[in-house]
Amino acid sequence: MSTLPLSQRLARLAPPEPAAAPNTTVIRRTIDRVLDAYGRPAPRAPDPERLLKEMARRIREWSWAETPLSFALEAAEAAFSLDFRGRADIEPVRRFFLEEAKVSDRPALLDALARIYVESFDALAEHTRQLAGALRLAVGRLGAQWRKLLENFPDLLDPAKAARQIAECMAALPDIWTGLKSLGLRQPHGPGLMAQAHLDFLGAVGPRLTRREEVERLFEWLKPPGQPALVAGAGQAIAALLRPWRDSGVPEDLKKLMTQRLLDLYGHPKVNRNPIWNDVPEALEGLFLHWLAGADIRMLFAVLKEVEKGHMWADREDFWWGLYKQGRISEVWVAFNREGHRAAMSRIPRDQRHGSENLRFALQKGEKDKSLLFMRIGDKIVVEGTFNFKVHVFEAGSKHAPPLYRPHYDVSNIRRRRNATAIPHLGNWQAKVLMEL
Repeated sequence: MSTLPLSQRLARLAPPEPAAAPNTTVIRRTIDRVLDAYGRPAPRAPDPERLLKEMARRIREWSWAETPLSFALEAAEAAFSLDFRGRADIEPVRRFFLEEAKVSDRPALLDALARIYVESFDALAEHTRQLAGALRLAVGRLGAQWRKLLENFPDLLDPAKAARQIAECMAALPDIWTGLKSLGLRQPHGPGLMAQAHLDFLGAVGPRLTRREEVERLFEWLKPPGQPALVAGAGQAIAALLRPWRDSGVPEDLKKLMTQRLLDLYGHPKVNRNPIWNDVPEALEGLFLHWLAGADIRMLFAVLKEVEKGHMWADREDFWWGLYKQGRISEVWVAFNREGHRAAMSRIPRDQRHGSENLRFALQKGEKDKSLLFMRIGDKIVVEGTFNFKVHVFEAGSKHAPPLYRPHYDVSNIRRRRNATAIPHLGNWQAKVLMEL
């Protein structure tokens, strides 16, 4: 047996290895999913009118037997919704929840009212000012999520400043979606306050949208990875992207980026029109259509050169491209023959090749060697075609003019249409076309 003192024997022992830090990634992701689900807008009650009448009765009679909290939360959601917030007969219900917010110690109720404030936010509306005032008195009783949010955005409960403070933060964040979530805003694309913050953000960054990095950052905000594209305020975002180029030329690389991303996110404004385009001023939509026209002219002739190597298209491409560069071609639609259609489809990502909302060009189902180029030039609709197809010029307002943006065409139908000037590609055919325009 050793005669060494215990202290010396302990000193000779190797120090214990420090325990490895636990991997909390999975736990954190699970927590984030729960918080995201909790932060989503509550589903609308199936019969809000009946729900609110029942809530008003219980308040009037002060009868709360067997009243679950979920019933009260649904009533609060309905009472401050757009359909009911202005109705005088619902005022007792709204007043009840405002008074409860001032004294209640139930985080579930207070957090629900805070969410309703954010989602129904309107800086000029009376209900927003009332909710903000009641919640300011309840700050210490709110749940941890809302207290964190107020630490990061101290003006959150000031209707005059809340949206602007969030917008200023957005303007400084490299990754807006991820940054806002890390600061406690679980639904960055949500309605109400976030919708207004988005508009204020666009106003702040608008002058910077001539820079590629700012354009790319805005697109990342409009469509974060793994998330659907923003809908509310998307039209205003498109307008902000296009506005700097109303009176000046856009660099080709930036034009290509914006054209492709806008098509990917919101589709062609003339094909199965996404309603968000209704919020884009007509002049700016026209600018985008002009960009698309140039891209489609280039695409047509690139595909033709790929699939019909034995034919020369240089004079036709040069002529139509020259008119485009002069600003005379405002809209373009292409109908490829089957071989050209397959080649054009191969240029589109696989996940965007199906569905009418992704339609970028048409199929010409008639003569197998014919592809068609439809153009709006001033008050004319002009149809160019391959091989021996003549240039057809129609009055745009005529019932005989072929419509653009159809999914299918037949070249024989174009030939049969009346009241068209048909010009063969012989001699100085370009001059003859110009005389008709």
